[in-house]
Amino acid sequence: MAETAEQYFKCYYSGKWEHDLAWRIHDLKYSHSTQDENVGGGRVKNVNTTLNSTIANIAAVEDDKIVRELRHKIETVKNYELSLDDYHVNLLKLRYAKKRHTWINDSNRLYKSVRQCQSDLKAIKDDFTQSVLFQPVENSTP
Repeated sequence: MAETAEQYFKCYYSGKWEHDLAWRIHDLKYSHSTQDENVGGGRVKNVNTTLNSTIANIAAVEDDKIVRELRHKIETVKNYELSLDDYHVNLLKLRYAKKRHTWINDSNRLYKSVRQCQSDLKAIKDDFTQSVLFQPVENSTP
């Protein structure tokens, strides 16, 4: 599925990706689907199970494809946001927040006309789509 700049901005500014990332990390850390390998019941010597489980949790989070993709998408929009001025960042935040307002309210807050805000948003989306940052992740394994 080809994602558009509209979808990127909606997911980023509404906090959906941050929520999904936190939920996925929580799910990976606290899922207890691993089987007990100590079938015979013998004692394990010289093994710190707490340390081993911590390392396994960290490795599971870092190796997870979904976590890598979400982090990449978040970083993509953050890096693009750094190239914009305050007006354009505020325009994106107002248009793609969880609680959206009308164009009239947004334009009044930004001290611009509705038409100017709409054309600026279209220019931002076109620029984001054309930018190098909008390339999909193919293989981001280190």
